[in-house]
Amino acid sequence: MKNFNASSIQGVLKRWPSGTARATLLALALALTAPAFAQKQAVETGRQIASQGTPQGVAACATCHGARGEGMAVFPRLAGSGQAYLLAQLNAFGNGSRKNAVMQPMAEKLSAAERVAVASYFSQLPAPFVAAADPEATPSDTGAWLATRGRWANQLPACTQCHGPGGNGVGQQFPPLAGLPAAYITAQLQAWKSGDRPPGPQALMQQISKKLTDADMAGVASYYENRKPQPPGAAAPVPGPSPQTPTASAALPAPDKPAALPLKPGAFTPPPESSLPQDDYGKVVKRGEQIFMETGKYASRYVGNSLSCANCHLDAGRQPDSAPMWAAFIHYPAYRKKTGQVDTLASRIQGCFDYSMNGKAPPANDEVITALQTYSFWLAKGAPVGTPVAGSGYPRLKKPAMPADYARGEKVYAQNCATCHGADGQGQRAVGKQVFPPLWGAKSYNWGAGMHQLANSSGFIKANMPLSQGGSLSDQDAWDVAVFMNSHERPQDPRFKGSVAATRKAFHDSDDSLYGTTVNGRVLGGK
Repeated sequence: MKNFNASSIQGVLKRWPSGTARATLLALALALTAPAFAQKQAVETGRQIASQGTPQGVAACATCHGARGEGMAVFPRLAGSGQAYLLAQLNAFGNGSRKNAVMQPMAEKLSAAERVAVASYFSQLPAPFVAAADPEATPSDTGAWLATRGRWANQLPACTQCHGPGGNGVGQQFPPLAGLPAAYITAQLQAWKSGDRPPGPQALMQQISKKLTDADMAGVASYYENRKPQPPGAAAPVPGPSPQTPTASAALPAPDKPAALPLKPGAFTPPPESSLPQDDYGKVVKRGEQIFMETGKYASRYVGNSLSCANCHLDAGRQPDSAPMWAAFIHYPAYRKKTGQVDTLASRIQGCFDYSMNGKAPPANDEVITALQTYSFWLAKGAPVGTPVAGSGYPRLKKPAMPADYARGEKVYAQNCATCHGADGQGQRAVGKQVFPPLWGAKSYNWGAGMHQLANSSGFIKANMPLSQGGSLSDQDAWDVAVFMNSHERPQDPRFKGSVAATRKAFHDSDDSLYGTTVNGRVLGGK
């Protein structure tokens, strides 16, 4: 079907008998090719507007944004941004909700169809690839730190969390940042902060910009301006101060200086990365952090899905209320009902590979287990061992006022989760990496993972989601969307006993698990 075009259709019709069968084939062929033809026409119309403008007085886009949408001077690159994002910006300029003296009169003169055409054209142009920051390195200044690690104590996720590795952009809603002029990035952050630009999906950027200081904005803008496209095979550039803001990063505090307040009062604050020993022990700690952040890359032989440890344990395992790794160290060994025995930290981590990563447990003496335990130990430096500490696990929410409901959860998901995780729950990838994790399906956690338990998932969602807006959902919403998320199929529980009924009786016989229950006419776990 993908290769159907006008010429191939004509070739088939010449060999096809006349009559009803021929007419049926022709109707089917037109139905299959109409959307593609319309898209091709839109792109061509957009190309003409971009290169020549319109008779109504719209200047050629290339005048400011370059012949191939590559950006010029203070004007941003358009090539490769999502069609939905570009169209939303044109519409915002057109209705005045996004203010710009140059773009507003242009957008006002474009018809609705012309705006779609321009967005279609620029979205299909190739964006220059920018290599991700070196995973071996520690971010060198506050701009780099915010871009690649964030400041989670203030609910500021890393820019890469949404805009992807290297700032190459992700999907329809998160445009590329790499190489954009620092002045442009700063102006947009200020516009969101002041309300002069529409809040966008989930009001994410509006919320984030309000938490950034002017120095933060200058640092991030400088970092991304210096993420320049490189020739094939070249090493990733080393970010430095922008020529426009030569002292922006230098004036900022140490990048890993703990924020003034943790997210949860009384929670433990792990040591800053600047205190990491520069010796052989420190190298193992760093390796543990790398495995934690990119598990599929650094522990690939033990991973069977598209998740990383940091998807459920935020801020590289530091964040309170997302089962941080410093808490894991101080609370194990411990008896667990799930295993019916006292688990060590090593066996607890092995279980994560079996269930959350849908893979296989590394041997207890494997370098992966050693590195993850060492990383957890280092994060826990100064924490009271065996003593309850605020933020150690996932919050335990009270049962909701109304029984958790799939239909209500579906609405919460569409409004708060689908922008990042996709309407189909499969997350989003960019430049070969999983940026937003899949929440169900073959590449997500299996039925034995702790996140499939409604108490765990609702607590995690309430405290941490949507990104930058943890605590914004009601308890009822968190329970409802947890039910919706866990009412979809996922890989089988590795402890499967030959039937769904027997497996539920042995491991899932509570209202905390939907395994083995019937949802929308299907028995979960029985695919």
